[in-house]
Amino acid sequence: MARRFFTSDFHLGSKLLLSLEKWPFKSIESHDAALIRSCREWAREDDVIYHLGDLGQFGNDRGHEGLSEKPDQFVKDLSATFLNIRGNHDIHNKVKSICDSMHLFLSKKYPSVSLSHYPSYDIRIDKCCLASPIVICGHVHNAWKHCLDLDHGIMNVNVGCMKWGFKIVSDDELMRYLDALFRTNPKKLLRCKRDASGKLFFLRPKTMH
Repeated sequence: MARRFFTSDFHLGSKLLLSLEKWPFKSIESHDAALIRSCREWAREDDVIYHLGDLGQFGNDRGHEGLSEKPDQFVKDLSATFLNIRGNHDIHNKVKSICDSMHLFLSKKYPSVSLSHYPSYDIRIDKCCLASPIVICGHVHNAWKHCLDLDHGIMNVNVGCMKWGFKIVSDDELMRYLDALFRTNPKKLLRCKRDASGKLFFLRPKTMH
């Protein structure tokens, strides 16, 4: 049976982020190889990998050294179907993204899920995503793994690779994570909202999930 996998923010070739974010790799080459290996080891021919933006750093993107080949060349030979939803770096890197967002039937329990590079509180998100109670996103890197947007009543789950041990996340694993979140008292979750002036702030629980 075909499976779906989710991930985000591979940032292939980004030496700058490797040093700034203290990723557990000695070189950007080993970082890139580990992410591609994760795709090969977990996803089979009939599977689909949804990568939610910022696939890689190409050439001299924004003044920072990157890959000599376009990032999408690194995933073109994967046996699984690899779909990239456009992130803010993909625009500069000319990566072949399928769209800016997508709606997905995850399961009977989670029939309306939006896939987006941006979380629901980000002004750059496609407004159509706000119709779903769940947004699967990236962009925030290590900032959080989940965040309940109180203004929109939306649960955000960050599938950024750096938050999941630099491996892709299966649909079953994602649904188990959602099950645990929705069993939790909202006050025990990381939450966010905007004040009267429009400034975003976060309500952090005493113990994180």
